[in-house]
Amino acid sequence: MAKTQVRNILKSNDSNKEKAAYIWEYYKWHLIAVLMTLLFIIYFVMQLFNQPQVDYHIGVLGPQATTEQSETLANDLKTLLYPEDREGKMLVTITQEGQGAERFFAQLAAAEYDLVLVDEVAFENFADSETMEVLQVDGMESKDLFAAPEENKIIGIESNSIPYFSEHKATSNLIALVPKNSTKKAETEKFFEEQGMILQFQKSE
Repeated sequence: MAKTQVRNILKSNDSNKEKAAYIWEYYKWHLIAVLMTLLFIIYFVMQLFNQPQVDYHIGVLGPQATTEQSETLANDLKTLLYPEDREGKMLVTITQEGQGAERFFAQLAAAEYDLVLVDEVAFENFADSETMEVLQVDGMESKDLFAAPEENKIIGIESNSIPYFSEHKATSNLIALVPKNSTKKAETEKFFEEQGMILQFQKSE
């Protein structure tokens, strides 16, 4: 149908300018749609390649913090996990409670975090053993461990009992959890080992 209409336009006695105008009017929305799709693909690919490769990412949902505090935490984390000056990018993202929570949970769902810290209110509202690893921790008092709400499974650790977090105001008085979708479990185990604890993940039943 479309080919027949274009053929008829081309065979008409109209001027080339008029033929071009007719064809443009007929196909302009198709061309615009194709152009928008191409621009979207280009943008997506650029974002993918420009995204920094992160070796370990801690996400914090808590009080407002400065960029300097985040950078200090990231630098201390790199020293802790890579003491031999090995190349690697550590990232500590501090998201303010409230409106920022939506972005935090979107990144959590996208498996961007390897370890997360939240306050007790957030813990009670969303934490469960379906999304967070069930933990077995040696070298820690039971009062510093948190069970998933309505479950008898340990999934959280008091951040003040972890030296790395207790030394920084932005990460104190929170609860540390390990997302199940993290792919850096070995690094998490090493992190806790450096804190004088033995952390193990219980297999799902």
